Amino acid sequence: MPMFHAERCDFCGRCLEFCPYVNYDLERAQTEMRDLVAGGTPPIVGACVTCASCNMVCPTQANPFDLLNERQEASGALGIPEQAFKNFAGLSGLPSVVKQGDPGKPVMNICIVGDMVRDLLENPLFEGLTIVEGADYFCTVGYIHLGKPSPVAKEAQRFIDNLAALNSKEVVCFHDDCYTLLTSLAPEFGLKVPFHPVHIFEYLYRELLKRKDQLKKVALRVAYQAPCASRYTPGKDYYLDRIFELLGVERPLRKFERINALCCGAPLMARDRDRAAVVKGWNIKDAKDAGAQAMVFLCPMCFLNLRKVARDEGLEPVFVTELCRRALA
Repeated sequence: MPMFHAERCDFCGRCLEFCPYVNYDLERAQTEMRDLVAGGTPPIVGACVTCASCNMVCPTQANPFDLLNERQEASGALGIPEQAFKNFAGLSGLPSVVKQGDPGKPVMNICIVGDMVRDLLENPLFEGLTIVEGADYFCTVGYIHLGKPSPVAKEAQRFIDNLAALNSKEVVCFHDDCYTLLTSLAPEFGLKVPFHPVHIFEYLYRELLKRKDQLKKVALRVAYQAPCASRYTPGKDYYLDRIFELLGVERPLRKFERINALCCGAPLMARDRDRAAVVKGWNIKDAKDAGAQAMVFLCPMCFLNLRKVARDEGLEPVFVTELCRRALA
């Protein structure tokens, strides 16, 4: 499992004080962190949104979220309905598909989100790629949002082996969760990845650079909705910034972005729809207040969860791959 490093934790409380979903002062944050490390189940375990941002802000890199997630599984404190677990487990029964592309071109894994993104694959930037999806290529990282991280560790080697069997030097990860597993969680599990995982941002940027002289400007002011999995791999956002520069897209400063980015609210939907609506409202209001015209998405679940409320508030929801396609002459 991802690892909490107890020897690094000095109980500074910064992680829980930072959390935007609970209003903890430093004293309470420190108290609950001490209780958590001592083996208790303080209120934060059940109040957690599972966004993992506390790992990002921990000054000693102790990975407090990993301990929270472990305690959620042991205690059931999140109160996730059993049907939600059954629905997610059912994804492991999806048929596996390999759509063979051109020799020498990379593989792109779309995990189990194929039905959510099928139309988005009709994009010249993906021409010639071998595209794989289904149970064999399912990373299972979503279990983290259900407060049940153990299946992720259990299934990681299978996931890696199935991708390695495709004999591609590079595997492009359409789904941010897959990239997180291959580049962040796998090393924590002590697993080696015998191919080069490429984030979809990096792939898109490379393909756009090849067409740099033929690109049309996309004159939009956008807010970007980062998936929670991106908390594990923030470095790849370099490529998103370069993509926006190439396209002429403006990203006005706003409160809830980068290290302060909010969860889309989807992990809350199964257990507290009212709280999910509040979080969505914060996000959309912040984007509008910053002057954004559109909200750009990387995660299919974020897109499905926020697209209606974004449209209702006058923000165009647009997937990052579609934004890139618009720039093609």
